[in-house]
Amino acid sequence: MSRLITRGFIGTIGNTPLIRIGSLSDATGCNILAKAEFLNPGGSVKDRAALYVVEESEKAGLLKPGGIVVEGTAGNTGIGLAHVCAAKGYKCVIFMPNTQSQEKIQALQFLGADVQIEHCVLVWSFNESCLYLAVWTNQFDNVANRLAHTKTTGPEIWEQTEGNIDAFTCATGTGGTLAGTGIYLKQKNPNVKIVLADPPGSVLFK
Repeated sequence: MSRLITRGFIGTIGNTPLIRIGSLSDATGCNILAKAEFLNPGGSVKDRAALYVVEESEKAGLLKPGGIVVEGTAGNTGIGLAHVCAAKGYKCVIFMPNTQSQEKIQALQFLGADVQIEHCVLVWSFNESCLYLAVWTNQFDNVANRLAHTKTTGPEIWEQTEGNIDAFTCATGTGGTLAGTGIYLKQKNPNVKIVLADPPGSVLFK
């Protein structure tokens, strides 16, 4: 099938171009390339993880037609899940802290998500029986998050650069993009450097 015809709306996720950043490339004498993840339908790299956590739940028999997908997120994962669930006919429920902007809430609602606003609290335990009623995508611990990038982002970068890559860097939230892409690139060439870009004071900065 022609690559110009996608697998429905979700077929537009991934296969983003690499863009050469001229100013940085000229200043460093290296080719600095940026993966244009903003071209995903939800506007970020999180669309990849959203698609994979949903489809892996389908494969495992956890998601049935008309099922419910639940996630706690204040970021782009919610946008990605709302897009994917709308395309696949699932109900998407997003729990968000009460610190988020009205614009972000309205964007999720516009995509069909049921947005629940809650105060931030520590959870010591949860009722596992609730998992039979809905699928919690659990983005921080779900290996499908990382798998999305081992299967798509990493191979795309390798193919687009024809294997001529010295290093890969990105910021992290869950760590899925860095880990998944890094795993693939390291498998292809152990000498590729994987660099986490995070500011001083962040939870990952040591």
